[in-house]
Amino acid sequence: MVLNLYNLVWHIIRPFIGILLKWRERNGKDIASRRIERYGLTHQLVRKTSNRHAGHIWLHAVSVGESIAALQLSKAMAQHFPDHKFLITTNTITGARLIMAAIVEYPNVPRQCVMQPFDHPDFVDAFLTTWKPFIAIFMESDFWPNLILSTKKWGVPIIFASSQLSIKAAARWKKYPAFASNVLGAADLILPVDNTQSEQFWLLVGDAQKRPVIKVTGSLKLPDIKLADPKLYKALQKAAGNRRIFLAASTHDGEDQIIIDAARKLGTQWLTIIAPRHPNRGSSIATIANHAPQRSLGTVPNYQTSIYIMDTLGEMHTLFSLAHYVFLGGSLVPSGGHNPLEPASFGLPILTGTHIFKNKAEFDGLAETGAVFEVSDAGMIVDQITNLEADPARRKALAKATKHYVTLANQRLPLAAATINQVINTKK
Repeated sequence: MVLNLYNLVWHIIRPFIGILLKWRERNGKDIASRRIERYGLTHQLVRKTSNRHAGHIWLHAVSVGESIAALQLSKAMAQHFPDHKFLITTNTITGARLIMAAIVEYPNVPRQCVMQPFDHPDFVDAFLTTWKPFIAIFMESDFWPNLILSTKKWGVPIIFASSQLSIKAAARWKKYPAFASNVLGAADLILPVDNTQSEQFWLLVGDAQKRPVIKVTGSLKLPDIKLADPKLYKALQKAAGNRRIFLAASTHDGEDQIIIDAARKLGTQWLTIIAPRHPNRGSSIATIANHAPQRSLGTVPNYQTSIYIMDTLGEMHTLFSLAHYVFLGGSLVPSGGHNPLEPASFGLPILTGTHIFKNKAEFDGLAETGAVFEVSDAGMIVDQITNLEADPARRKALAKATKHYVTLANQRLPLAAATINQVINTKK
């Protein structure tokens, strides 16, 4: 009944989908040249089945975080499936750009990227007819009913990887237990991020006809650490001089004023770098920070700069390599927080608000190492930093523990790839 009503809505809105896509394109949410991909079609060359590439392994990601996980998992799986090509779908332009950049950077892993088809039954059938996936892997929590159920009907093994549901999402599924059991029970394998999520999936799957294998592997949103940009590193290091560096990474609207207030409390012996999640907010942040210099305008900080706005993309690894402390944004406002593993890989103390539901399992794990410090305002940020500054031994122990945690976390990818390989082999 729920699926019939869901598909009825899709059939009703189908005549307006073209208008919706044009609106999304005008607002920078879709790409006109890739519009047909939303209908399950493509302009790309679809490699036919051959001895070299025996079918596409399809990974579906929502946006940047899930796309990173999909890229990392495809790299790990290439060792088990050397004769297969990888298709990664995403629902956002930022996710698509990230994937396309990785395709160019790592040409040894055969990948293609298309935008996710809308979940209209006809579009899903067109997508499956076009790409004929060998395996379907849904990253994180983006469970589209027709994508999953139609893929199941095609006899394609279904994997849910790095799986987790927010409290709100789980509550929505629980309202329709038969529907949840039908959709989530279609999986052959579920790889949740922790034991709590594992239990939640067991409850939602319920008495599905054939219950999936569920094995906890942890989050697969593992950062691909790159070398620092030497030119930028040198410029920022020179600007900082003997000062300490406080980095506010991936901040969201509503957090910047708190960071600016903390920077003023820290005083002139600190260089505070604000890197907004959305770089287009750089100018508005600079305005409230007394016209602080901006990276996007080509301004280079100097020894008198106390606040610098890093409103460009792709340079976070350089910032983490310079920072002494990091605040992770999206956590003082209800955005769910961002992945703490990358700053943890640099051994950094991580300051965060309470809104971390998107990466709670990772924050919980790192909290056990003593690396996570909860804050709610500028005063708490300064107090936490001041306390740690007075205890070098604690900072050293913290750095060692966080790096060890990340080392263990990196073992999740080969484990997930091996588990997927094992399940697929049992179905042959």
